[in-house]
Amino acid sequence: MAVTSSFSRRFFIKPFPLFSFNFSFSTASSLPPPIRVALTDSVGRAVFATRHIAAADLIHTASPAVCHPYSARAACYSCLAALPHSQPLRAHFCSQHCHQRSKGYYDVEIKANWVAFDDYCGTRGLKYPFLVKRLACMVIAGDARSDTLDILQPANFTPEMVSEMEEEFVLLRNAFTKTLIGDDHIAFLTKQWYINVLARIRINAFRIELAVGLYEDLLSLAVASVEAEAAVGNAVYILPSFYNHDCDPNAHIIWIDNAHAKLKALRDIDEEKTVLMGFF
Repeated sequence: MAVTSSFSRRFFIKPFPLFSFNFSFSTASSLPPPIRVALTDSVGRAVFATRHIAAADLIHTASPAVCHPYSARAACYSCLAALPHSQPLRAHFCSQHCHQRSKGYYDVEIKANWVAFDDYCGTRGLKYPFLVKRLACMVIAGDARSDTLDILQPANFTPEMVSEMEEEFVLLRNAFTKTLIGDDHIAFLTKQWYINVLARIRINAFRIELAVGLYEDLLSLAVASVEAEAAVGNAVYILPSFYNHDCDPNAHIIWIDNAHAKLKALRDIDEEKTVLMGFF
């Protein structure tokens, strides 16, 4: 996610092959979203309106490439929807649909003993390694490619930071090897892969805050999210990660009931103007 302070400057736009990668999005109609992604000489990738977008219009929706709840007892293990308080402690999913959709990577995950990995990350307040763990399970199950996040901009890690990640990587890989998963299934799981994925998660992950309700007014929805302190987990998206960020945004990303994101216009956006989100 790049940052810019203005979208009135002249951009030198180059085509960007976004649609050669797999990701999920939709709009209120059957038409493509009214945006395009292009490379610029000033801020790297940016999102531009392909037609006039009116205030409060739904620009598009997006499903996460990978997500993980803060607590499996409070949020669905698949879509991050809030679980009812009466839900049994072992119930991780909000519906049979979510359970079936997650069956591949979940079956991989429950075969391993995650006590050492979870304790290490939990005591250090590390949340992003759980997204790497989820993605690794998805790759092993055949639900995702190992290069799923390669298109995203990575964070820059110092040698000291990389060294600190050594232990969590070893714990992750050991959890898989001890389940007797064949080497061919985890050949992708190298330290370099772990670092590369974590670098992209570090700079592109969204903190998911559910408003839980139907809000037509975006300001009311934003206030409701803050007042509810409704953070349920983290998620990484492909298309929403291409938006630049600004102190004066013209678009906003919101979550109502689960991690299915909605990108809506905060005000009118003219054709060829940059679509900008606020900071998270």
